[in-house]
Amino acid sequence: MSDAFDELADADVRGEAAFTLDDDHATVAFGAHDDPPGDPAAIDASPEEAVRVLGTPHLLAQFETLVRETLRGRLPDGTGVVDRGASVSHLAPVGVGASVDVSATLVGVDRPDLSFACRAEREDGAAVATADLTLRVVDRGQFRDSVGGRRG
Repeated sequence: MSDAFDELADADVRGEAAFTLDDDHATVAFGAHDDPPGDPAAIDASPEEAVRVLGTPHLLAQFETLVRETLRGRLPDGTGVVDRGASVSHLAPVGVGASVDVSATLVGVDRPDLSFACRAEREDGAAVATADLTLRVVDRGQFRDSVGGRRG
């Protein structure tokens, strides 16, 4: 009898989404990144040198959200996924107001880990970034208990 991991390994698991980069989620390229990080008023560069672009944290969040949505309904009851590792390679810049298409494809099942290949493209078709994400399938109750009442 097959289990959820076997079913995932045999399935074509992929997802797609799009987002538009807004100013709140952009980071400053060139200049200092002080208080708060990415604040245009705090940079040590002339205003014409500062450029607000898609940064790694927001891009990674978009990939992770897509992967989680792609897995919705495919995991056993009582389980969920937690991030285990990620590698992101930026290929081209994205400015504020630009639309970005993201995709994720399950490329490996090594229980309890799931590996995804991700890609981001601008609306002109230019590759923006690639990423490899690994998530671990965990028992939600056990995970919650391991965290306990601790606050970060």
